Formats: sequence, structure tokens, C-alpha cells
Amino acid sequence: MTYDLTVWPVDRALTFEEAAIELGRLGGMLSFLRGPDERLEPFIAAMEERYPGLRSRGAVPPPFEFDIHPRHAFLGIPWGMAEAVVGDVAEAAYRCGLAVYDPQRKAVGLPAPFTDAPMTADGVEAHVQKADAALAAIQQGGAVAAGSDSPSRVRRATSRKLPAAGYHEVSPLGFEVTPEVEAEYVADPLRMPSSLQTRERKAQLIADMTSSSPRARHTALGQLAGWDPDPEVASALRPVLASEDVFEAGQAAGGLARQGDITDLPAVLDLVHRMSPADGGSAEAMLLPLRAALALATPAGPMVVDGVRARARSWRGAPPVRKQAWEREFDRELEELLGDG
Repeated sequence: MTYDLTVWPVDRALTFEEAAIELGRLGGMLSFLRGPDERLEPFIAAMEERYPGLRSRGAVPPPFEFDIHPRHAFLGIPWGMAEAVVGDVAEAAYRCGLAVYDPQRKAVGLPAPFTDAPMTADGVEAHVQKADAALAAIQQGGAVAAGSDSPSRVRRATSRKLPAAGYHEVSPLGFEVTPEVEAEYVADPLRMPSSLQTRERKAQLIADMTSSSPRARHTALGQLAGWDPDPEVASALRPVLASEDVFEAGQAAGGLARQGDITDLPAVLDLVHRMSPADGGSAEAMLLPLRAALALATPAGPMVVDGVRARARSWRGAPPVRKQAWEREFDRELEELLGDG
């Protein structure tokens, strides 16, 4: 549990909502870039100068998490350091022409010429205090369940303490985890609980797929991708496979895998090819649609699964030599999906 920041290059002014959507794409392991964006390098150097050993992998751990990805840098800062580090990050990012995304304060710090000064640390302390209260609640929940070897009992005890500290757990799909849906959420965090799969909600989500709000569209897509088999939902997801937005297309593929109609396999497999190095994409971009294609193929038997894997291997080509840890992690996951792990 840390105070999280993301730093990345921008070429226009962004609202918080627009930044969240853009970073959702960057963080969705779908980048086509092969190495870190060179525009990040001055920021990385400035942070390493300010915090020596920041990227060290020696015996002494770095002061906070500092992960470099192809198009962004992620920082996970201990709460006790948050106020000071936020100020340093904002200053360095502004000087280096980068934006800072702060989900705790729902704020975006922009570089010149989009603003006249770096983001400040105003308001960070209030979130630090709230985090301290949440950590205390977690400790209390753990104490209540002390001696239990049941993870679900520990989780229930903790979740009952968090609301008193002002925290309400929200699922990756965007719904609040209430006691009524908690058991289903724990069983499958990426599925919409039965009580939320109403006809009215489905109609609203399908309508939101064409919303002018990027956040509304992405929320609708995520929740429909977690829907139980339903012909209307499947029909709404299929056209999204053709999207040029690789994040949206991958989400739609995952949703169709949950729908479980094998007639969708050719279109999903076509998406795997479109995202692969064979068609100008990357191994990272193949992961979500390949996972979906294999899920659709599995009920048809081993021969169909082997056929999907054989095509994906040929489209991937020879694995490149990787230097970054996150790249090697993607390769390991892809190799497992291909049956080579």
C-alpha cells in the first residue's frame, strides 16, 4: 500500500479523466515500443541524482519503488515519504517536460506550455492520514481473525473495519464491494456479480459503449466483459474487436471468451495476429487476445488449442533479447500460454 504516481510524456493538456484513460492504455501491457521512451531519460537521471541508489538491486533496497516502462515511469512511495517525494517528482517532471498523474488527489500535473508551474504537494498530508487510518483498520481486522488459517475470514474481518476508516473497496470493474456481492467478488474479481447483472444495467452499459466520455466507455466495456453469457452482450462486444485501440480490443476479446461462443474464435484469433509482431505489433500486445483465444478453444479439445498455439508461435517469431525485467516477465507469461514454459 503506497502513494502512487505515474510520470509520462504528453503533447497536449489533459484532464484527470483523460489522463486515466491514456494511462490505462499504457499500463495495459499493450505498448508497441521496444524500449523506454527517450523523453523519460532526463527525468530518470534527475530522480537518481536526487535519490542515489533508487534503481539499485544491491543489498540495500531503494527508498521507494521506481519502475521504468516503455512509455511511463511508476513510483510507489511509502506514506511516510509521500509529501517530500511528491514535491521532488513534480519539480523534476515539470523541468523535463513530463506530466504527473496522482490518483490519490485525482490530479494531473502538466509541463510547460500547458501550465506555468509544477504540481505542488498540497493535500498529500490528508491522504497520508487517511492511509494511516486504513492501515490501522487492517491491523485491527487481522487481530480479530488472529489464529485463523482461513484467508476469507481474515479478509472479512478486515473489510468490516475499513468503512469506519473512510475506505470502501471498489472492484477492478468499478463497482463497490458490498457485503451482498463480496463472496462472488472474491470468487472471481473480474466477473459482474449476479445481483448487478440486471436488464436495466445491461441496457445502460450497452448505451455507454458509444458515450462521448472515454471513462464511461471503458467502464461499460469492462463491466460487459465480466457479464455471464448473454446474446445481447456478445453482440455489443464483437464490433469492438476491430477497434484500433488495443486496450479496448483486448478487453472485448476477454469478454467474448467469457461468453464462451466458439464461433467467435476466428475473429479473436485474427486479433491475435493483428497485435503480433507478424503484423507490426508486439509480443506484449498479443497476451490479452491470445489468452481469450485459448479460453475459447479449450472446450473444442486439445487439437484446436494446439492449432491456436502453433499460429501464435509463428506470428510471434523468434523471441528478442530482453533487458528490462518487465519485458522478461511478459515473455514468461507468453511462453506459458504457448505451452513453452
